[in-house]
Amino acid sequence: MLVHSLIILAAATPFVLASPALLPRQNPTNTATDSSASLYPAADRFTIIKNAGPEYLKFDFNVAANPGGGVSSGLGGQGNLANRRTFPALIGLGVAMSAGFLNPCGMNTPHIHNRATEFLMIVQGGNVRTGFILENGLTTQMSTTLDRFQGAIFPQGSIHFEFNDNCEAAVFTAAFSNEDPGLSSIANNFFSLDPNIVNADLGYPRFLDGTNIAQFESTIPKSFALGMRECLTRCGINHGDGRQNQ
Repeated sequence: MLVHSLIILAAATPFVLASPALLPRQNPTNTATDSSASLYPAADRFTIIKNAGPEYLKFDFNVAANPGGGVSSGLGGQGNLANRRTFPALIGLGVAMSAGFLNPCGMNTPHIHNRATEFLMIVQGGNVRTGFILENGLTTQMSTTLDRFQGAIFPQGSIHFEFNDNCEAAVFTAAFSNEDPGLSSIANNFFSLDPNIVNADLGYPRFLDGTNIAQFESTIPKSFALGMRECLTRCGINHGDGRQNQ
C-alpha cells in the first residue's frame, strides 16, 4: 500500500496523530496527495518519517527505482521527478528535484513548468544544448551549451528544452522552486485542443484540417524523444521517417 500516513496523516484529528502506516520500500509512482497534509505542522509530518525509519528521507533517482519514469520516458531517455506526490517528505518544503537520463541524441522536448523556476546541471556527458523562450515581448531563444558540472536556469513558465547533441549518454539534475512544479509538454498539449481552434491558430495550413489533426497529434513523441536528424545521422542512430512510437 502506498504512502498514507505521511501524506494525509490518515485517521488523525487536528489534535491526535494516527499511528504510522507501513510506508513503501521503493519510490511510490501513483500516490494521490491530499492537500490538507500541508496544513499540519512540520514536526507532525516529520514525526511520521522518524517513526517509519530514516530511509524515508531518501529518494532514489536511479532508472531502476522508477520503472515507469517519474516524469516520462521515450526513445530519447527518461526523467525521474521527486515532488510532493512521489516523495511526500517534500510536502510543505517548497522544493522538488528531477534527474534526466538522456540517450545519445536524446531530447527533453519543449515544455513549461507551470509553478516553478528550474536550475539544471549536467552531471554526466557534455555538449547538451538548452534553450528557453521567456514570454511575449522577448521571444528570442536564450541558448546555452552545457558540459559536465555546468548549469542553466529556466524561468517559471518559460518554454524550454534540453538536447544531448552527443553520441554518448548524458545525465542532468534539476532543482525546482516548488514542491509541485508541474509539467506541460507544448506540442502534445497544443494539439490536444479543439481541432478547429488548432486549425485556426495555425492559419489554416493546407497540410492540416479539422479531420486529420488528431492523426497528426498521434505522431508527436512524448517528452523524452530522439532529437535532431543531424545528430542521429552522425551517431548512426536509425530514425526512419522521423516518427517515434510512444
